[in-house]
Amino acid sequence: MNDLDPAVQFADISDAHRALLAEKLTESQARAAIELPGWTRAHVLIHLADLSQAFARQARYAAKGELIEVYDGGRPTRDRRIEELHGRPAEWLNERLAEGLAALEESWAALSEDDWQRPCAYRDSPLWATRLAWWRESALHLVDLDVGRRSEQWSAELSGHVVEFLQSRLPAGTRLEAVDTGRTWGEGRTVRGSLRALAAWISGRPAAERPAAVDGGPLPELTAWP
Repeated sequence: MNDLDPAVQFADISDAHRALLAEKLTESQARAAIELPGWTRAHVLIHLADLSQAFARQARYAAKGELIEVYDGGRPTRDRRIEELHGRPAEWLNERLAEGLAALEESWAALSEDDWQRPCAYRDSPLWATRLAWWRESALHLVDLDVGRRSEQWSAELSGHVVEFLQSRLPAGTRLEAVDTGRTWGEGRTVRGSLRALAAWISGRPAAERPAAVDGGPLPELTAWP
């Protein structure tokens, strides 16, 4: 996946950061439920705040040639913090997100091109994997926050990457076809739609249009995220 154009990723991420910083959620907005089961917008705010800080730390340590856990204590710490902190005041959550975005931008600005190839603890991958992950996370969760951004606004590059990354969610024997680009994934029963519609569907995000199975049957049930 590291053959994707970093310039597009950075442009999309910068745009997402501007949108995240421009819209400060009110208390009532933060408590609104989203399509992710059991989550509100407040859950998204603390998740993005913590993840941006975690990826900033990955960059700082990788640049020194060192490895460190994404979260101290691993995934249980990540989940516990979201559950413990999403109930904090919206103003506090907005501030934590702004701090996280600033930390991430600062840590990335200090990296050389070669630094992105250094190993990190995130999925035992090169550091550029955190950039791809943040590219996905910032765009998808911006849609969850419902601050005026829609999946139809995702770049073609991001949409293709989302489908590629989430292919493992498809049941065996499923083929995806993007009617606007001609790209296909997998073999078998065909699900057809625009590239952005496919990306929204496979990532569980709302869209103005949904893809459809060519045989007229229901869309396949998606499995867990990789």
